[in-house]
Amino acid sequence: MTRTKFLFPTRFFILCFFVFQLNGLAQEIVFSNDQCRVTFAAASLELTLQPHGRDAIQLSAPQKDPGPSVNLVQETNQASWLLADRNIRVSARLVGQDLSIGFSSIKSGPFTWPIAKPGPLAKAWILPMFEGVYVPSTDAKWIAHLTNSGGLSTTADLGLPFWGWDCGAFTIAVILTNQFNNELQFTAPDGRLQMTATHDLTRNHRVNEFGYVIHLGENSPIAPAKAYRAWLQSRGEFVTLAEKIQKIPATAKLLGAAHIYLWGDEMMAIDDVTNWKDFVLALKKQGEGWKIWGLLKPDAQKMVAEIITNQWPDRYEKGVVTEDLNRVLALPEYFHHEEKFMAAFPGLLAPKDSWGSGVSPKMVKQLADAGFDRLWLGAGSWDGFVSRPETVRLAKEKGFLIGPYDSYNGIHRPGDPNTWETSQFDQQLFDTGGIIMANGKPKNGFKQKGHMLSPRAARPYVEKRVDGLMKSFSANSWFMDCDGFGEFFDDYSPVHPATQQSDAAERVSRMNWIGTNYGAVVGSEGCSAVVAPAISFAHGVFTPVIGWGDKDLNDKKSQYYLGSYYPADGPAVFLKSVPIKENYRYLYYDPRFRLPLFETVFHDSVVATHHWSTPTLKFSEVITTTKLLELLYNVPPMYHLNPVEFQKRKTEMKTQYDFFSPLHRLAGLLPMTDFAWMSEDHMVQKTVFGDQLELTADFTKQTIQAKLLKTGETRTFTPKTP
Repeated sequence: MTRTKFLFPTRFFILCFFVFQLNGLAQEIVFSNDQCRVTFAAASLELTLQPHGRDAIQLSAPQKDPGPSVNLVQETNQASWLLADRNIRVSARLVGQDLSIGFSSIKSGPFTWPIAKPGPLAKAWILPMFEGVYVPSTDAKWIAHLTNSGGLSTTADLGLPFWGWDCGAFTIAVILTNQFNNELQFTAPDGRLQMTATHDLTRNHRVNEFGYVIHLGENSPIAPAKAYRAWLQSRGEFVTLAEKIQKIPATAKLLGAAHIYLWGDEMMAIDDVTNWKDFVLALKKQGEGWKIWGLLKPDAQKMVAEIITNQWPDRYEKGVVTEDLNRVLALPEYFHHEEKFMAAFPGLLAPKDSWGSGVSPKMVKQLADAGFDRLWLGAGSWDGFVSRPETVRLAKEKGFLIGPYDSYNGIHRPGDPNTWETSQFDQQLFDTGGIIMANGKPKNGFKQKGHMLSPRAARPYVEKRVDGLMKSFSANSWFMDCDGFGEFFDDYSPVHPATQQSDAAERVSRMNWIGTNYGAVVGSEGCSAVVAPAISFAHGVFTPVIGWGDKDLNDKKSQYYLGSYYPADGPAVFLKSVPIKENYRYLYYDPRFRLPLFETVFHDSVVATHHWSTPTLKFSEVITTTKLLELLYNVPPMYHLNPVEFQKRKTEMKTQYDFFSPLHRLAGLLPMTDFAWMSEDHMVQKTVFGDQLELTADFTKQTIQAKLLKTGETRTFTPKTP
C-alpha cells in the first residue's frame, strides 16, 4: 500500500502491524508516551488528549454520520485509515508533545474537522487575531464578537494559522499545516465558545492535503505562538530580520524608527503665500488676459474675489485658490520651473525651498531638526514624490526610510470617474486580468468596484510601474497595500489559473523583486505568515481596521465619527483624535485581553505596527494604553503629520520616541522570549527579549520600566496624554 512521507519515515522499526476492515464502528486508536495519552475514533474522528497526571480534553467532538472507515494500518503511536464514503485518507502520529494529523483526498468539497468543544477545562482561547487576543471561554462580549464575525480565514482573519487553549496547568496549540482554504466558525450554544474548522477541498488541486500539529505546551499564554515559531523554524520557513538586513542593508534603518504618514503633496501650501491680500490683488490686477489668471478655474477666480472683499479670509477660501494654483504648477510650462511663477509675485511668496506641506523638504527638515534620526516616512500616493523628488533625496540624506503607497489588488475600467490611481491600468488588463471565481464570474474588487486583479496577470504592469516611479524619485522603501493581508484567491481563469497558495506565492515574488532589484525595504498591510519572509515591516498587525461598516463611525453627527478625508493636506480621518466606542475599547485595547502572539513569532523578523486608520493618537481615551502596549511589545508608534500637526504633536512624539527608539535598536533583532502576567487582574505585564531587555508595564499606574539585563540598568517612563 502507498505510505505517505508524513506518516512513515524512511527509517523505522515495525513493532506491530495489522489491518482492519472496519464497519463504521467507533474503532479506537490509542497512542501513549511519557507526555500524554491520545484516543482517536477512526470513524467519527473524535479526539481526546490527556496529559499525564491531568484531566483529558476533547480536541474534537465526533462527526455525525461519518460512514465507514476502512484499511486501518497501525504501528506504535502512528496509524492511517480511509474514510470510505468521502475518499479521505487520514493519518496520525504521536511524537513527544506533538500529535500530527493529516488528511488527503482527490475529491472536492468542504470537510469539517475538528469540531472543537473543549469544555470547562479550556479557560480561554488563544487566537492570533491582529497582534493576538486572550478570550475567556464564557466572556459575553467576546462571544458576541466572534459568533457575529462570520467565517474567519486562517490567512487573513487569523494572520498566523493556529489557535490555542489555556487549560490552566497546560496549553494546547493547534497548528494548521496548510493555512489556505480554511474557515473557522465560532458558536456558543451553551454560553461557552465552540468552533468548527472547515477546509475547502477545491477542484483546482489534483490532490488536496491539509492537517494539524497539536502541541501540548507549558502553562504560558504565548506557548502556542512559541510552538508555531518552532514549527516554522523546523521547516526552514523562518527568515530573521538580521538576514533581511544582510540582503538589503537599508532594512537596518527600521530599528528604532517611528512610522509616519505625510499629508499634503502639493507643490505650494496655503502658508507659502506671505500676504494673501496683496497676492490675490496682484493676481486679479493682471486681468483675464494674463496667462496664470486665465488658467484658473472659475471656482478659484470666485474665491480670489471673496478674499479681496473679506476682511478676514478663511483657510477654505485660500485652500481653493492654492489647490488650483498647484494644478497650474503641474502644467508642463511650470512643472519644475516654479521660478517663472515666483517672478510674477515678487515679495509675496516664501522662498521656494520652504514650499509645500507634509510631503516636502520642509517637513523632512523639521523632523530631523527635532531630533528624530530614525523614521519610516510614507504617503497616501506617489504624486508628491514625483513632483518633489528632492523630498526623497533629503529624507535619505537624513537617514530615513521613505517610500510611496502602491497597490495591485484591484483593477478598474480605464477612465472610470470614481477610481483611484493604483487601480488604473489599460483596457486589455481590465478585460483579461480579473480573478475568476468557481462560478465563472469575475470577483468584484474593493467596495464592489472593478475586479480583483490576478497577481500573475499583473506582474508585467508591476515591473513597469515600479521601474518608472523609481527612476522618478528613487525611494528606499515601498509599501505594497493588501499583499500581506492574507486575502488570497482561487482563480479559475483559463488564462491565469491559480490556487490560494500560488496566488500568495505570486505576491511574495513581486515583493521580493522590488526589494532585490532596488534595494528597497518592502512592507505591506498585515502580515499573513506566508508573506513574512518577503517583507520587513507590516502595518495593521498591532492594531487593525476597527469598526468597518459601523454607521456611527461614518456619521458626521455621531461623537464617534472618525473624520472626513478632507482637506487633502490633513484629512481628519487620519489626524483627528476621537472617542472610541466602549465595545471596541474592550475588544481591541483592554490589556487583559491582549497577547503578543505575533511578536512572539516574528519580533525578530518583521517590524509590525498599527493600521494607518488606527494610529497611536487616534482614539482619545486609549492613547496612554496604546503607548504602553507599543513599548511593552517593543513596536514602533505611528503618526500622521503635516507641518501644522507636527507643531502640535512634536513634544508628545519626541518624548515617546526617546524612550522607544534606543530600546528597539537594542532588541529589534532579538526574539520575544517571554511574556507573563504579573498580577491576577492581568494589569501588570512583563515581556523579555533575548538576554538583553525586560519590560514591565503597569496599566493601572500607567508606567513602564525597562531593565537592561546585561548591566542591570533600569529606566522608567510614564506616557502622558495631553
